[in-house]
Amino acid sequence: MTILLICETAIIEHIFTLVCKRLHINLTIQKTNSVNDRFDLIIIDQSFIDDKFNTIKQFSKKLGAISSEELSFDKSRDFIIQRPFLPTKLEEILIEQIEIIKEEKAKEKELLSHKYQE
Repeated sequence: MTILLICETAIIEHIFTLVCKRLHINLTIQKTNSVNDRFDLIIIDQSFIDDKFNTIKQFSKKLGAISSEELSFDKSRDFIIQRPFLPTKLEEILIEQIEIIKEEKAKEKELLSHKYQE
């Protein structure tokens, strides 16, 4: 599982590093919202939520936002991490999103196997 965190807040980076290490998730942290690689999850801190937000979605299975306020509906995010948050809350959210990704992969495989059987 791979996560890209777009953030420049030291405490958030630290919490993500600790939680991802505990969950055995590969974490990449960058301080710019120019994305060129694919990730399972991309999580963007509120200071980087701008016009590029919806474009970044194409590089991930799930796109999340860290925000203290509600995002407008034109921002196509899959989940929100309410700011401020505790490590336990982050862990819950990440586990939930990883399960959703795994379920979606299983459904895709099932659909493909049915397609080939026909």
